[in-house]
Amino acid sequence: MSKSVADVQMVVSRLSLMERQLHQLRDWMSTQFTAVMPSAPAGHPYVTHVETILGGEPIIKGTRTPVRAVVEHWKFGDAPEEIVRKLPHLRLAQIFDALSYYDDHRPEIERYIALNRMPADG
Repeated sequence: MSKSVADVQMVVSRLSLMERQLHQLRDWMSTQFTAVMPSAPAGHPYVTHVETILGGEPIIKGTRTPVRAVVEHWKFGDAPEEIVRKLPHLRLAQIFDALSYYDDHRPEIERYIALNRMPADG
């Protein structure tokens, strides 16, 4: 097997593992949130939409940080704990909620990522 095929297989394997971990985290967070606040509505306590900030794109509540920024760090392989070090104004709970929001609203966040992608110099 060539090195490039092995590299691709390793990346695919890691992405699959990360996706499973995200699902497990979301499931765990929903049980923890329900246990602490059983009467609270389902949702994402750290994610909001403010029309005057980034045109209503989902952001971390109390910041101007879009959910897509957290997701892009995660997609590049950063663990949530590393994302907190790179975005020190956020707490770990906010990172986890942003990733959970992404899991629940993947097409929406992927659209924002595509809209904000820098064009390649050509």
